[in-house]
Amino acid sequence: MQKDFNKIFWNIWGISQRVYTYEDIFIIKNSSTESSKKNLNKFLNNKSMRDESFMELLYKDLHNFYLVFKNLFYKVENDKSLELIKELNNISFTYRFLDLLNVNDKDLIINLFSFQVAYILENISYLKIDISLFENALKENSFKTYLDYYEKKSNKNQSGIANDLHNTFCDLISAIEENYTSTIKKIDSEKVFLNDISKWKNAELPEFIKIITLNVVLFFNKEKQEQRTNLIMMLMLRALIHIKRGYEIDTELENIFLAKLNDFRIVIREKLIAKDYTYLYLLKSKYCIDFEKMIDESENTNIDINILMKYMSPYMKNVSNINIEKDLETKMIKYYSKFIKWHY
Repeated sequence: MQKDFNKIFWNIWGISQRVYTYEDIFIIKNSSTESSKKNLNKFLNNKSMRDESFMELLYKDLHNFYLVFKNLFYKVENDKSLELIKELNNISFTYRFLDLLNVNDKDLIINLFSFQVAYILENISYLKIDISLFENALKENSFKTYLDYYEKKSNKNQSGIANDLHNTFCDLISAIEENYTSTIKKIDSEKVFLNDISKWKNAELPEFIKIITLNVVLFFNKEKQEQRTNLIMMLMLRALIHIKRGYEIDTELENIFLAKLNDFRIVIREKLIAKDYTYLYLLKSKYCIDFEKMIDESENTNIDINILMKYMSPYMKNVSNINIEKDLETKMIKYYSKFIKWHY
């Protein structure tokens, strides 16, 4: 039986329900949900499937995550937010591949994720957007930093903040229900958010829809790009804390990650300021999955597992010796040859 990546993946972002189509995130009724559910069950139980269906389901959660923001972020001139969602999703792709290939090299894992987080942060900072809230929240491993910021900014007590969150949440649900039939549970009293605030200040993690609510309340008066990039950082914060707790990452390993993150940030910052995009591209190709370049090479040759591994992570050691179950290898090769372009 396949590992239930659907559940693992969406829990990272604070979504507890099953997600078969991206609309399921907001519990929107969708005619394709039932067929997607059947296909996922076949996939999890290793039942016979067409190659393209198998591979589509292998990466469907990642694709749905991208579609959420493609639909959520309406187009604004010069807004780089959706490009940064691709970078955030690259973290998810890497996580999926490492899980798929049973990679346990801690140095490799730390290098991959610390670079990918650093790349997002420094690109946001390069847009002249303040990232200090994220930095402080990451040190505290909680959303308390964001709540304290709003408390000081608004000069409101917790009851007043809860009222703002409740009103914004109701507005968001109403906006969804104007266009869709949704079964998101309504919140009838700000007391629920008053309780949430207490939990979040004590290091519990907000749900996905409540992170969006918190983001709107905190940054409603900011330009769209700043509001959206702060949402990206809030989601990244939740994911990092969730992974740390769920996988019982100890203090020593966390400190190694933070040190590596800082090292990468310095290098990326220097190269962005110098506009040395060639160096940045070469550096990024070491730590991020370069699907587009892989596609270019596969158009000129018969794609094999070594090409896949090379472009997934060029500095993996002994890629030719990675053992992938043969049927899965065949499906991966066929899929990448024909279907990977959906992400771009």
